[in-house]
Amino acid sequence: MAKKPADDTVASAPPTPRRSFWRDRPKVVAVIAVFLMVAGSYLAMQINTAGGATSVSEVTIFSPTGQQISANVYKPANLAPDKTAPAVAMWHGLNNQKDHMEQTALELARRGFIVVSADQIGHGSSNGANQDAGCGGPAALAYLQTVPGVDTSRIGLVGMSQGGFCAATAAALSQPDGYRSVFYMESEPGQPGSVDATSIKGIRNAAVLIGQWTELPGLIAVGRGLDAPVSPALQAFFETSDRIEPGRVYGSIEDGTARILYSEWEGHASSTDAPASIGDAVEWMQRTLTDGSGLSPADQIWPFKLVGTSLALLGGILFLFAGGSLMLRTRAFAGLVRAVPAYRGLRGPGWWIGAVITTALGPLLYLPVWKNMFFTPAIGVSTLWPQNFTNIYMAWGLLVGVIAWALIALNHFAFTRRTGGDFAAYGVTEHGGGIDWGRIGKAALFTVAVMAPVYLILTFTDAVWHVDFRSWVVTLPPLTPPRWVAFFGYLLPFAFFFVAQGILFNGFLRWRSGKAPLWQEMLVNSIVMTLGALVWVLIAYIPLLAGQPLPFGSDSQTMTAAGLGAIYYLPLLVFWPVAACLWTYFFRKTGRTYVGSIMVTVFIVWSLAASSSFQMWPIVG
Repeated sequence: MAKKPADDTVASAPPTPRRSFWRDRPKVVAVIAVFLMVAGSYLAMQINTAGGATSVSEVTIFSPTGQQISANVYKPANLAPDKTAPAVAMWHGLNNQKDHMEQTALELARRGFIVVSADQIGHGSSNGANQDAGCGGPAALAYLQTVPGVDTSRIGLVGMSQGGFCAATAAALSQPDGYRSVFYMESEPGQPGSVDATSIKGIRNAAVLIGQWTELPGLIAVGRGLDAPVSPALQAFFETSDRIEPGRVYGSIEDGTARILYSEWEGHASSTDAPASIGDAVEWMQRTLTDGSGLSPADQIWPFKLVGTSLALLGGILFLFAGGSLMLRTRAFAGLVRAVPAYRGLRGPGWWIGAVITTALGPLLYLPVWKNMFFTPAIGVSTLWPQNFTNIYMAWGLLVGVIAWALIALNHFAFTRRTGGDFAAYGVTEHGGGIDWGRIGKAALFTVAVMAPVYLILTFTDAVWHVDFRSWVVTLPPLTPPRWVAFFGYLLPFAFFFVAQGILFNGFLRWRSGKAPLWQEMLVNSIVMTLGALVWVLIAYIPLLAGQPLPFGSDSQTMTAAGLGAIYYLPLLVFWPVAACLWTYFFRKTGRTYVGSIMVTVFIVWSLAASSSFQMWPIVG
């Protein structure tokens, strides 16, 4: 009689029975995913170019100190060779890219403006370190003045956050007569929090927009966005000791002394994708550069572009599941398929206690890590880890990871070992053996194979159509060569965290002892992974939306760390459910935790390394 194989291994994947295309769910979803990536990006491109009325091209600008600055140039397609048009140089905020300002750029381009939207130095596809050479502001302005068709007597500057107080202000001060007006979006002309306006009083025709529930009111030395009219920083710039009246023009546009404060119901992060702030930027540029002529500022089409890039992002995420399922049918990766090991983890009250600890641990440590890492970082930037914001996430992940590994050991020795729990039951090792490093290597190749089609489509849309995959603060750009270096440097530290989380979910916290339907387990794991983060975000934003300060403390460092932390927790409300679903889905498919953990690590590190700013340049030369 043949010996029965162990119940947690199989020699190879069983042959997949032939099914019609429409009954083969992974094939259908994979096709839908590819369609969403391509069609969504095409829609975004059409909106970005106003249906062909505007041309968009990418250029490289060289700063006087040698940095290469990447910028998108928007030009009216029907601008005659002998005609000129008003023009705008534009910069995004800290740790963003030029794509964050595309909504404003396309709206200005629709109204006949030539726009140069640049990556700040150390951001996006620009090289160098953050804040070098005035964040690249002077170089971008100088380049704009050479673009054919630009009316150099009608140039405006638009800067969001650091793109305002660093890039736009540096550009304005480098050429006091080289522009006519400036729009500071969620920014101020001087250094953050400074009430000394001596060096910036000569800035011409400046508009300042501060959201009523901005996460970073400290930029203008107040505790709430609603207090912008009495900001000592703005009052010094407006040269008044009285309360500033929003919407009123102080000074004269004609002689370049105009000042205006816009106050809108929006936040810092939301300003780049808010009709009011985009409309205000358009209105001020029209008012100061075209005497108010052109389309109404309220006439905006950019939300359709956001729909397109959001659909493309959704398609990319869906493909990870469907493409992975199809890859596991191939001869190359069928060997990864194993039976799901019997559940030996926590049950009853123990499960609920474990779930509460898992969902609460990260949020409880989040603000202390942000406060330490942003001001006096325990892990400084280096050629291996050159991105300060990614380092903050990394330090947080390492700290939570250490505790998670300790909890794994505690639960194992105190509880689950008694019921037969071991690393094979947790999906880490093979039954009756140790870690199969060959299979782990194959799982890494599997991740590359699954993500390659997504990356190739993204690379095409970014290079040819000048759009990537994004939905507001959730971004997935392609990696430039220096960002590939950063990507590989961050893989192992983040894997330390994500592997531990995968073991916790698949080895200790399977819903209904692993007997629940797949969709139900994915849903429960998503809730456990995300609920604590959601509670933290609600604790931060509910007071803000009600017109109150952030509730974490009133000292400037705590306010800044909490405000930035709130902004950078928002993407995790999307990435955490995706991570939980990937862990669960591929554990059910392969019976091993490391398959999903590797995929989650690569996906999250890709997004971070591709999006974050460089505080130190990782490549010399």
